[in-house]
Order: sequence, then structure tokens, then C-alpha cells
Amino acid sequence: MEMVKKLLVFLLILGLGVLGGQPDAVAQCAPTPNSGACFKAYDAATGQEMPFYLCVGRPVRLRDCSGKNLDPAQIYYQRGSAITCSGFRDTATTFTPTAAGVLIITQNTQGAQGGSQGIIFSRSFEVKSTPAPTFTLTNCAPGFVEVTVTDTNYDQYFVQVGNAAPVAAVRNTPATYPTNGATQVKVIGQYAIANLCAGTNPQTFTPLSTPQRPTLASLTVQGGAAQLQFSGLQAEYQYRLQVADAGAAGGYRTLATVPSTATTFTLNNAPLPGCYRLLLQDACQPSVASVPSLEVCSVSLTGTSQGGRNVLRWTSQSSGTYTLTRTDGPNTVRIPLPPGPPQYEDTTASCGTTYRYRLSLTMGSTTSVSEEVALTTTPGLAPTPPRLAATFNLRNHVELSALLVRSPTNNQLTYLRNGTELRITAARTLTDSLVSPALANPLCYSVRFLDACGNRSAESPTVCPVLLEAKPATDDGSTIRLTWTALRGPDPSAPVSYRVLTLSPTNAVLSSRPVATGLTYLDLQPPQDQQVVRYRIEATGGGQLLVPSYSNVASVARAVKVFVPTAFTPNGDGLNDVLELKGRYLDTFRFTVVDRNGQQVFQATSRTQTWDGRIGSAPPVPGTYVWRFESQDQTGKRSAQSGTVTILR
Repeated sequence: MEMVKKLLVFLLILGLGVLGGQPDAVAQCAPTPNSGACFKAYDAATGQEMPFYLCVGRPVRLRDCSGKNLDPAQIYYQRGSAITCSGFRDTATTFTPTAAGVLIITQNTQGAQGGSQGIIFSRSFEVKSTPAPTFTLTNCAPGFVEVTVTDTNYDQYFVQVGNAAPVAAVRNTPATYPTNGATQVKVIGQYAIANLCAGTNPQTFTPLSTPQRPTLASLTVQGGAAQLQFSGLQAEYQYRLQVADAGAAGGYRTLATVPSTATTFTLNNAPLPGCYRLLLQDACQPSVASVPSLEVCSVSLTGTSQGGRNVLRWTSQSSGTYTLTRTDGPNTVRIPLPPGPPQYEDTTASCGTTYRYRLSLTMGSTTSVSEEVALTTTPGLAPTPPRLAATFNLRNHVELSALLVRSPTNNQLTYLRNGTELRITAARTLTDSLVSPALANPLCYSVRFLDACGNRSAESPTVCPVLLEAKPATDDGSTIRLTWTALRGPDPSAPVSYRVLTLSPTNAVLSSRPVATGLTYLDLQPPQDQQVVRYRIEATGGGQLLVPSYSNVASVARAVKVFVPTAFTPNGDGLNDVLELKGRYLDTFRFTVVDRNGQQVFQATSRTQTWDGRIGSAPPVPGTYVWRFESQDQTGKRSAQSGTVTILR
């Protein structure tokens, strides 16, 4: 068939040359019948004869084939669109075609000089163009490229990747080729009847990075939509969100294309329940790279309320660790669920309160979150009694804290002191500032709870904070005795331990000492530089909720003491030359000395101030002087003392 095609084309060209051009030549040129003139065209690079077709841009060599002993200097060739009969000047036998179309080459072998006419012979050729063939190049996963030939100029095409052998390609049909490390693809276009006429088009490419498994970090169901979070997406690849479907090819059905720049995606009207994955693919058809994420299945949560309890049930095709989140108003509680049946009873729900539940399923680094379920708890059993803790603050007010086993938003707490109602409030903390701590008047508290459905709890166990009393054990307060009442916690049978805390005036803890036994302690070394010594008892145990519980702050104020000498001798001998004050707790005072006329001669407000007996610049005058000492201690108590002092020679 191919030879038939060539013959038809040849006859067509020959007809154009002989029928179209030769009669004119016969009419214009001297006839050369049976002259034996002949020449052939050869490819200059390969030496292959080119009987019918020449190529644009490919050098051609002409050679006489008449068999006559002709002088090459008298063989002339002319090229054009018609036979040339005169004006031959060119003896060159090599040329390069520059334009496509029919080319007639005329040979003149005799008497051409001076314009005379020799033996004329012509041949017609078709010159084929050789444009660069067009194609598209698609980068697949590392090691592969996809090539689609889109060119229409040639009869056949070949694809060469790097230095590999060319492979035949079909026009407009994508094909995938291994690269073997190469970074260049060349497409070659050829004519079936003129295979030396070929066009080439090389393109370079950069291999893609290695595809990584995408991470589907979370799936949250909200209002019938699936909200997904991703990580690890690569810009050079494509991603498809798929759902498991037994009827689909490969078991998954594509729902949407996800941009490679996305970190979140919302799929409205999602097929639920469902198991989802994110599939990485390259742009080739079919894809070379196909890497799916781990599958994440939705969680279906339902719930009912009955008898004061909210019952939650769930289903999921995945397995892992479940966590239930419960929200009522501003309060959110996370409840880890142990392995077992897919059901949970919330027994801490409060009647009349609306709770919102979500269930989270954790599978490694991936989380699936259910749709939110809202339940309003229906009436049930009487509420569990609250538990109460009591402690003194540093202002000697009792602070109460109630803990409810359930966590309702609508509640009513009744606090009681020594069995008498103290206050009704929804607050879970209360400060009782109307107390005067004394060992003889114990303070004991309890609380009861009324829920939104009118169910009343019993009273909580009674709690009694420690009451502390501190008294000097000696007249000067150099030792101090502490006595206190026992702590009563929610569990009276639980043991209690005590520590004595000594406080600074700013309530910093100066020392903490455990008490081995009993409810008394003798402090043999109270701070000597502190006029008012402050104490507090720290109690732990007793089943109390707040650890520890503190007593009131008890203090002992020791008297200010001052010593003024009866005489001094300002004679410069270095002994008893000045009048100076000695004593303890001399923090705030005024010391004044007057002479016998009642005139002030000296005043001091600091122990560092001394009197050398001088009045102004005058030397000391021997005699008796009157002094007065006025002070205020750390508790604000004022006192005054007076006496005399004598200046001796």
C-alpha cells in the first residue's frame, strides 16, 4: 500500500513537470529527444537518493547520471517553479530547500555559455516542510512523564525520553513514559513517504517531589455537613475527597476536588454515615501516583433523657478512643469513655437543664467528631447532697465552697451556720463575715440543694473549721501558747493532721511546724523582732474537699519596753558620754527631755538619736532633767512613761 501511495504521488509530480512544464519547454527550447540526459538528487548527510521529495532545511546534492563523460564545468542547474530554458549560470550541485511546495530543477549540459541552448532535462520534486511538532508534557510522579502529541503536520510521530530509543506515538492519545532519570523529552514528526523530512521539538522538565501520604486530621459533622481538616498537602499534586462506596470502582466514590493549598474543606449535604479519605494523584491519565490518606469514619450520636439521666448511644465503622464532651451554658466537661458497649448514661445531669453533647473518636493523630445532640434532663430522683468545705481567710472570715455531684445551671443552695439558715443563693461559694472566732463559740456549717425541678437534697455533712486562740505563756511574751479546736471535715472518721504557721505582718509564712499530737502548742521561740506575733493553723484530712483548711489568724501583742538611764557623764572619757534609749519594739515613739525651766533641750524619734548633754552649742550643764516617752505599738495601742536623768561631771 505504501508503494502504491508513493507511485501515485510520483506520477502526480511527474505530470506536473512533464505535462505542465515540458510542452512550454519544447515550444521555447531546442528539442532534445533521446538525448540520454539524466541527474538524481541525494540527501547530503546520508547519501540516500531522494527521488520524489526534498526537505526544507535539509541539504541536497545533485549528481549527473547520463553516463556521458561530461565536463562538470559545463553542467548547469536552475531551480524554480517551471522549466528553465536559458540563462544558466550555476554549476553548484549542493543546495538547501527553504520553502515547501513543488520545486522544478532543470539541467543544461551543453553550450550553455553565452546564452546558447544545450541539452535540457528537468525533474519535479515536492519539498516537505519540517516544523517542530507540537505536544503537551505532563509531569507524573517521579520517574514518569505523560506526552500527548497534538501536532497535525506529520504522518507519524516518535517520543524520545532522554537518551532512550524513540517510541512510536499516536496523535492526541496520552501515553506515559519512564524517565530513568532524564529531564528532557523530544517529539519527532516524520512523513511516511519522505521519512528523511522530520521535525523535532525538545522540552525539559523538573521531576516532581516524592508523593507523601496526605493527613486527614479531623472530621466534624455539623448540620449535615462534613467539616474536614488536612495537613501535608503538596502543591504539585491533585487531591480528591472520596467516600467508601462498594458499588464504585476501587470501592471509593469521588465527592469533590480539594485544592492542594487547602487546610480545611466543608462538604455540604455529605453522605452520612460515611467513611472518608483524601486521595493524592498526579495529573497524568491514568495517574501514576495514587496515595490515599488513612480512612476516617463519621460518628453517629443519639440520645434520650429519662428518670433524671441522659442516655447517649453511638455507632461508627472506625475504632479508637472515645471522649464525650458535655456543655451546659459556660461549663464544659470532657468525659473519657472506657472500652465497652457504645452507650453512656450521664447520671450527673440536673433536672430541667439542657445539655449539649458531642462524641470524639481519636484514632492515632486523627479525630472524628459527631453531630451535636441537645438533651433537656427530665425529672428523676432527689439530687445527691452537696459536699461542703470551710476555711478561714486572712481577714478571719469563713469561706464556704459547695461541690455538687451534678453540675446544673439552674440551682438553689441553702447555706446554714450552726443549724440556722445563713443565706439562699445560686452561688457555689459564700463568705461569712459575721463571725467572731472564739473557742467557746464553735462554727459549723452545712448546705442543701434544690434543683430546677423542685427536687430537694438532704443536708451535706457538717463541716467545722479550726478555731485558734493564742496567749502569752510568760509576762513578757517570750513564750506563747496556742490552743485550737479540732477540724471537722465531711468525713469525721478520717484522720486530721495540723501544722502551726507563724506569719509576718504581711501574712508571709515565716515558719511551718507540724504538731505531733493534741490541739495545743507551746512556742518557745516566737520572733523576737516582731512585737505582734501572728499564728494560723493549717489542717489537712477529714475528707475535706479543699486541702488544706485554715484556722482564723490569732495574734499576741507584746508590750513595748523602754529603758532610760538615771544619769550620764558627758566628759569625753568614752564612758557613758551620751544619753541613749534601750528597749524592745521601739518602732513608733517620741522621746523628749526638758530642763528645770520646762524648756525642751532634746527630742528623738529613732533609737539612733542620742544626746550628749549640749544645749545648742553650749557645753553640758550638770543637773537633773525631766524626760517623757510616748509610743504606739503595732496594734495601735498608745502608752506613755516619764522620769528624770542627771548630768554628772
